[in-house]
Amino acid sequence: MNIDLDNQVKNLPLVSIIAISYNHEEFLEEALDSIIAQTYPDIEIVLVDAFSKDQSVSKINEWINRNPSVKIKTIFQSSTKKITENANEALKIVEGEYYQILSCDDVLLPHKIEEQVRVFQESDQKLGVVYCDAEKIDKESKSLKALTFFQERSWTEASQLPSGMIFPMLLMDYFICAPTVLVKKELALKVGGYNPESMMEDLDLFLKMAQEYSFKGLVQVGVKYRVLETSLLRSTDPFYRQSTRLKIYSQYLGQKGEWDRFITHQFLIAHRTKSSLLKMVYSLQIGIQKFLKSQLEKYY
Repeated sequence: MNIDLDNQVKNLPLVSIIAISYNHEEFLEEALDSIIAQTYPDIEIVLVDAFSKDQSVSKINEWINRNPSVKIKTIFQSSTKKITENANEALKIVEGEYYQILSCDDVLLPHKIEEQVRVFQESDQKLGVVYCDAEKIDKESKSLKALTFFQERSWTEASQLPSGMIFPMLLMDYFICAPTVLVKKELALKVGGYNPESMMEDLDLFLKMAQEYSFKGLVQVGVKYRVLETSLLRSTDPFYRQSTRLKIYSQYLGQKGEWDRFITHQFLIAHRTKSSLLKMVYSLQIGIQKFLKSQLEKYY
């Protein structure tokens, strides 16, 4: 999308980046610089510090002082809150037609927002989310030389990416890396925004949106996703993470038999080491799991 800044910028939709910082002092500058380095010309930043214990707040203020022309709003929390609570607070002051959440240890590549806005502008009003791929980096911002999220699934062509009404595919395999998305704010709010009780803000919201609105994937890498031992999902107990996922899945029980069987299977995975009976039932489930997945892929 070639943008004539003089003649077209006034007609472009505003995009909001909700940047959430929590003890990210060593990564903040790189993350925020990647936002203002976007080729898309009309972006605002809604910067939330989630009660950091390090020097993040002073780093934020220093960065703002160095970049006085940037459109930025700030929220400095005085207590620790869930990411979903921070996201909902930020959404209240977001003015953009589209938005995304960016953890301040991740990095946007320059053309990400421009390419995703182009997709929205070329699509109908039912498009709710545009996602892309992400490269994994380490603490020093060096590539981990690992497979990207799409490569893990052998997706190399745009035609392979799930698009349209993709709820069953999201339920079976949550393949979206959270910072790669651009979301239509109006549609996110229509499904209720983020569940303040959940720690998995993206999974809960996108499953709700996927039942009502369409999704579109872009095959290119748009984000550098930092993998740290201190990251929330990596440092949280795996069983608690799975329990949280099951609570989200439970909202969709009773809608369709195949979905109920998949959700039951996920319950058995989580609990298979806690009961001999469940372990036996789990072993029986494995045989039909591939069949269920193939049926979902065939008909949806």
